[in-house]
Order: sequence, then C-alpha cells, then structure tokens
Amino acid sequence: MTTSTTWFITMTHLKDRQTFADQVYAILAAIPAGKVVTYGQIAKMAGLPSYIRQVCFVLRHLPSDHQFPCHRVINAQGHLSVQGETYQRYKQRLIDEGIEFNHHDKIDLKKYGWHI
Repeated sequence: MTTSTTWFITMTHLKDRQTFADQVYAILAAIPAGKVVTYGQIAKMAGLPSYIRQVCFVLRHLPSDHQFPCHRVINAQGHLSVQGETYQRYKQRLIDEGIEFNHHDKIDLKKYGWHI
C-alpha cells in the first residue's frame, strides 16, 4: 500500500476529511511573521499529532494562488523541506522577516519557533 493510499484510507475515517485541511489552513494563516513552526507542531495543533505526513500532503496540494505563509513551515530538524528555486525563495522570505540560518542552513527552533 502506498503512502498516499494509506493517507486516503486514514483520512476517510475522519468524520469530515475537509475539517483537517481547514484546521491546517487556519494554523498556517495564524503563524506570525518572524516565527516558524514544524509540520509536527501543525499536526498537534490540529488535534492529530500523528498526522505529520497528512500536513505535508495538505501543503503540497494548496491551490497555486494561495496566500498562506508556507515559508514559515520547517521540518523538526530546523531545515526547510523544499528544494531548488522554492528553497531560495522561502529562505529569502524568512531572512527578510529577521530569521537567521546557521552555517548548516538550520533555523534555531528555540529562538524562532512559534510557541502558543
């Protein structure tokens, strides 16, 4: 069974599949400038802490014209999880917001993490 198939089967067991995505959207919209949050933190805030991959799925399938600050979502190790031009664009947006990267391109979650 593939990851996407597993995700679909898992998500069909939710009372309302769209509710999870809507919760992710609301959390994304609330992340303040100058702060970052991990995929796992978003899953936890949405009430489903084991749904980290599903958060990634929701982010990958946002409409192309979305206005969510996806550049503020990083992995648990403090790195951006995107590559190429998107990586450079997200990194520059974070730098513009005052977030610093160390020499390994890592963000200090203790300093810049969004803790609510």
